[in-house]
Amino acid sequence: MEIGSDYIKESATLLACLGCIILDYLLEDCKLSKKFVACYYIKMFRSGYYPTVTPSNWGYNGTVKHVLGEKGTKALAFKGAKRQVPLDEFVANYVPTLKDGANFRLNSLLFSGYLQSLYLLSGDLSKKFLVFYGREILEFPDGGICTADWVMPEWKEQYSLDAKRATFNDKLFTKDEQATHPKDWPRLHPRTRYLTSEELEKCHSKGDECPLVVILHGLAGGSHEPFIKALSEDITKVGDGKFQVVVLNSRGCARSKVTTRSLFTALHTDDVRVFLNRQRARFPHRKLYAVGTSFGAAMLTNYLGQEGDNCPLNAAAALSNPWDFVHTWDKLAHDWWSNHIFSRTLTQFLTRTVKVNMKELQLSEKVEASHKPTVEKPVFFTYTQENVEKAEKFTDMLEFDSLFTAPSMGLPDGLTYYRKASSVNRLPNIKIPTLIVNATDDPVTGANVIPYKQAKENPCVLLCETDLGGHLAYLDNENNSWLSIQTAEFLNKFDELVL
Repeated sequence: MEIGSDYIKESATLLACLGCIILDYLLEDCKLSKKFVACYYIKMFRSGYYPTVTPSNWGYNGTVKHVLGEKGTKALAFKGAKRQVPLDEFVANYVPTLKDGANFRLNSLLFSGYLQSLYLLSGDLSKKFLVFYGREILEFPDGGICTADWVMPEWKEQYSLDAKRATFNDKLFTKDEQATHPKDWPRLHPRTRYLTSEELEKCHSKGDECPLVVILHGLAGGSHEPFIKALSEDITKVGDGKFQVVVLNSRGCARSKVTTRSLFTALHTDDVRVFLNRQRARFPHRKLYAVGTSFGAAMLTNYLGQEGDNCPLNAAAALSNPWDFVHTWDKLAHDWWSNHIFSRTLTQFLTRTVKVNMKELQLSEKVEASHKPTVEKPVFFTYTQENVEKAEKFTDMLEFDSLFTAPSMGLPDGLTYYRKASSVNRLPNIKIPTLIVNATDDPVTGANVIPYKQAKENPCVLLCETDLGGHLAYLDNENNSWLSIQTAEFLNKFDELVL
């Protein structure tokens, strides 16, 4: 996500009451004036509202806990061997940093889930995760499009990347970017440009021997998100660079244009399905993996459950998944910190996604649905200028989804949509080995979303609960993501050892 300077200032000052250590850290990295912080601090407490803090949830030494049922986990067949190893034992033996009881150490200055998550979003990570992407425009049967950003590790040499200084040959890159950029399309994020036809052909010709990892991003985000870049970089580097990595940007996200009157929802996974089926058809014997992050994890696990035994993936990982959207909404709406730091900003990101695509989405004020909307056949008839003006004042995602998302599927309100779209409903039908990681101190989803019961009953999944990490963050003292490193190693060992 892109976070504006006003958001950084407001969110950082909300944390002032946590203590001088936090305050000094945010002042240094977010460049806030002491006068500004002091004024906001005084104003907040004069209002008579005192947000609660819970030091029992603070810390930087975390622990992994496996959640297992009586059935245990699915046995994995190893290459060149008759023996089979249960999924949880595979992780314990070959990815020991994720074994039950494993400890990990995070940034000691980011000692709560709120601080971890806020710094991932708004801290200065400009010299971290220096990934180059080559963009492909994808067309779908309904006439819609989205984009795929292929990780291009060879471009680091081509554009003379200096990782220590975080510099590269910007002049040459800009020249190539201008030569490939489609007319009237939005400017892309740093180190991202469209592929030439020759470069695209090369991306599509890696062959059966090169495993592919598809990454699904968070709500209204894209390949430019810090965690997505960390994940892309770590997976690309692991196993001597054996993986090809691509980020699938949802419709209207990451500065992709919209060509039909529809955006994305957690229930509509056809774009993921079409993309993966195309990859499988291109190389039938290629290993395919997917990683979903946050909202992308909900989309991925919904897809996995819908596909069941027909899923073309060999394995998957779901990270910081908001398994139950009702509980997630409740956390964002009623937890003071979550509401003021995350809820309003996420809601406005959704509104902005609609606003910047209104040329394609907009209807006149009196247009009605062409047919009765259903989940299977949605009609996006509420994209009017009047509704966008209403949405600009929203501070709660439920308001947005009740106005735009739910009516498009014939549902009475956003909460009904949340119940239907929650991926916990489809977790029991996941049939491929799936690693799940959720933190109990996640300030976006809360701990109530973690699907303990459903995970215990499905031997195909391994739920790793951590007591620290926040929402996707898990930043260590070097501001590297512990979570992205573990995910990359899980995929590396799975691809190396499992049939």
